[in-house]
Amino acid sequence: MAILDELSSVVKRQRTDMGLSQERLADLAGLSRATINELETGRLTNLSLTRAERLANTLGFGLGVTGVRRTKSDGVTASALETAARSGSISYSETIPPETLRHTLTTGVIPPNYIPQLRALLDEAPLTVLSAAVAQIELENDVPRKATWQRMRQLATATACTRGIWS
Repeated sequence: MAILDELSSVVKRQRTDMGLSQERLADLAGLSRATINELETGRLTNLSLTRAERLANTLGFGLGVTGVRRTKSDGVTASALETAARSGSISYSETIPPETLRHTLTTGVIPPNYIPQLRALLDEAPLTVLSAAVAQIELENDVPRKATWQRMRQLATATACTRGIWS
């Protein structure tokens, strides 16, 4: 039962930080709003592993064994912002610098030459990558997660992203 308590608090915090209603989260995860509500209020006594994983993935979390951290070629652990910058730049010859991405996610100002990379990041990067970047910004820049998720939602709207979490 302890795992459901932990999942409950993580789901509620992340859903709220991301600016999603219970109904919208339920729709994205393929669950009922009642299930989300019961989980968040501690009334849910059982949730299948498949449904829990789908819910966690929708919010940008992994469930279970996640493996080792990715490293750069020199053996130094890559930061979440470096991983996010690479994720958004895969299809482009110019990679958005991690510090530029940090500035964009903390101020909402997009350098015009990096709009395509930012759009690709917000539309296509795994949510675990976005969540890790949000956590790094909170830790290193003292910006609340909720504020960064709100800024990403605004940036997604400004760049015409079509990913379901932004609507």
